[in-house]
Amino acid sequence: MKLALHIGTPKTGTTSCQRWFSQNRDVLRGQGIIYSRSLGEYSHRALAVYAQNPNRANRSFAHFGINTPQDHADFRRQLAEKFGQEIAQHDQARHWVISSEHLFSNITKPEMIQQVRDFLQPYFAEITVFLHLRPQVDLLVSGASQRARMGRAVTPQILTRPAVSDQSAYFNYNSITKKWADVFGIENLKIIPFRKQPDMAQTLITHLGACRDGTTAPLRTNEALGWQTMALVNALGDAAASVKPLHKSLFLDQQPKGERLQIGMEMARKIQARFQQSNAMLCQRHPDIAPQDLEPDWHHYDAPANVYNLNGESGFSKQFAYVIARYQQELRLAKAKTLLAETALLLHKGETGGQAKLVQVQALLRMPDILAELYSDQQDMLARKDNLQKQISALESKQP
Repeated sequence: MKLALHIGTPKTGTTSCQRWFSQNRDVLRGQGIIYSRSLGEYSHRALAVYAQNPNRANRSFAHFGINTPQDHADFRRQLAEKFGQEIAQHDQARHWVISSEHLFSNITKPEMIQQVRDFLQPYFAEITVFLHLRPQVDLLVSGASQRARMGRAVTPQILTRPAVSDQSAYFNYNSITKKWADVFGIENLKIIPFRKQPDMAQTLITHLGACRDGTTAPLRTNEALGWQTMALVNALGDAAASVKPLHKSLFLDQQPKGERLQIGMEMARKIQARFQQSNAMLCQRHPDIAPQDLEPDWHHYDAPANVYNLNGESGFSKQFAYVIARYQQELRLAKAKTLLAETALLLHKGETGGQAKLVQVQALLRMPDILAELYSDQQDMLARKDNLQKQISALESKQP
């Protein structure tokens, strides 16, 4: 069997590509192509977590409930078992597809890449690694939306910080490609320039020799946020960390889009110039990609810069965070109150079906960071929940 391993980069339509493959699993299976499910329903993020250092946890570890090195060891063992079982179920397939931009973002050391290879190599006679590259300044600006969704500030100073350079494990494409080529073989690394081929799903489909008949159309996802929405996140300041999950709490993806972030031609050229040397070295090692493939379409930066509007001081970040937290917690308390009333009504009728409702109440009231103003309401509802639980238990004991 052969494997197409798509490792990113982020902000190159990876989510749309992954959604297309996951939505068309059944059709592709009929063509002998398997899009792994054991590694993730959409993105195969689990493979990146498998290969990471267990002593350097990140957001991905929390996503999988990994809190200790032992948790990580258990996760690795279970994932290897599940993947092996999935392989056995489809041992007649001709081609597999695995896709995760987290492999680009988080697998940054040669030993981590080797872990990925060791995990996959026993099952595949041929592994081709696909890396979708766009000019670094385009990647930076596109990534500003995701940065805001995570509650992190977006400002001119952040975008032009010294870390945005060819010393970065994220932005130095030459260094990144060399590490993957050293482990998988330079002949097995396919670099796809985003400017020439923006649709990675179609690139993979062509490589696989797949037919799109009967498949759904790819959907665009992760639209860019407007600069006004980024300013809203900036207004929270350090208090953004207390609002969880921030992108849902502030309805970031549902807000009016406003104007797209524009950094202006001067800033764009200065940022991209930082990568001229490392990009040239990359092109020397990979003749199938030319320097112009990593040069931005400068017309995208013709518009007047609005990035400097993000520098304004709010002066009310704590108050803003309080309002959001208050609404979140009051909503949870209101839901719990309704469930308690419904449970009491069932008991009044002599029914014990409120047990499931009390489980929901317990989850809703599990707020260790409850605001002082709402603490007594939380404790009162917990007491009511415990009282109703006793009534249900007493009623059940009387039933034959």
